[in-house]
Amino acid sequence: MRDILIIGAFDRYNYGDLLFPIILEKQLQSYGLDFRFQFFGLVRSDLRPQGGIPTQGLREFYRQCSDVNHPVHVIIAGGEALGVTWNSLYAALNPLFQKINYRHKKINKILDLNALTKAFLKGKTPLPFLLDKRDFPGIKSVLLNSLGGSGLSAATFAKFPELKPNLQQADYFAVRDEVTLQNVLKAGLKADLFPDSAILMSEFFPVETLEANVSPEVKSYVEKNKGKFAFVQINKKTTRGHETTIAAELDLVYGEGDTKLCFCPIGKALDHDDHEALQNLGKLVKSPFTYFDADTIWDIMYLIANSKCYIGTSLHGAITAMSYAVPHVGLKVEKLSAYLGTWGIESNKDAVEFSGLFERFVTATSVSNDLLEESRDRQFAEIRKAFDMMVEAMTSKKDMD
Repeated sequence: MRDILIIGAFDRYNYGDLLFPIILEKQLQSYGLDFRFQFFGLVRSDLRPQGGIPTQGLREFYRQCSDVNHPVHVIIAGGEALGVTWNSLYAALNPLFQKINYRHKKINKILDLNALTKAFLKGKTPLPFLLDKRDFPGIKSVLLNSLGGSGLSAATFAKFPELKPNLQQADYFAVRDEVTLQNVLKAGLKADLFPDSAILMSEFFPVETLEANVSPEVKSYVEKNKGKFAFVQINKKTTRGHETTIAAELDLVYGEGDTKLCFCPIGKALDHDDHEALQNLGKLVKSPFTYFDADTIWDIMYLIANSKCYIGTSLHGAITAMSYAVPHVGLKVEKLSAYLGTWGIESNKDAVEFSGLFERFVTATSVSNDLLEESRDRQFAEIRKAFDMMVEAMTSKKDMD
């Protein structure tokens, strides 16, 4: 039996983060090998009511990683995890700390907020997902699964000198977009380029399967409006101050685009606050709209899969649309633009300025279904290669020594 410890930000209600462990487990189970999975976050949690998985906390993770008599494989599940700090992760779990972290640039001139948060959480690594096998004798292999790092810079590597050598010693290292790949190459590192593993969601959760898991309200809405509505999501952090522009563009989608509006948050965790952003936006749009509160990841997935178009700032909202071959409009977010630039179709290879929302909506909804399926199938083929490499890293003869 091979024990696989999957660690990530699964301990807060953020759509993309909840998808990673589910997809990883299902795809790895498809190999029919003797894998046993455990899931870890910063803290113990249980988000099964929202469609997630229970997590164990850091203390148990470190204990197992240090047990030389029971070797484990560790997978860093995904997300914008390259260079992510202790304080930025904890800000999504604690309301008071979120307010402190909001001023992290000023505070860091006086105090090392990352180091303080690490000490508070009893972290044992300079950064949350930066593991050195020399410090954890129970770890057989470390696998970095299609991570993002569009904001990585020379300054990041200078501030955290352990980052480069630890990335170098990973047994498998893949990034999910060209921008991150170039940042890694500039630092003198090598990595493979593969899509985000969440792209496989439609393989494991076809629309018919989702239908059995969604709320009655969402099911009823889709029955009446399938293919006639735009799924709209924005986060609070990157859209603050631009709400009037976004509202005016959405009024064009409703009016000139003859498309209903469905507002639904994707990131309800602290530091994302989609629900607050959408409530503010709802006061500004002149057009009618329907609001769903995203009670589960299944509601989100089902609504996007049955929409005419996804419009939003969420990378995993766009990836969901890609997986179900649905048109999508990414709004100005660095990591989203990086992903679309790598895996998007030719006429939709970036996240647009807020003022360009309606124009891109017209372009996106004019794309043929064949092109959308071709983009999805290319990502499917590539991510399957990635899983083959991960399985090889965990089952090689070297691993058995």
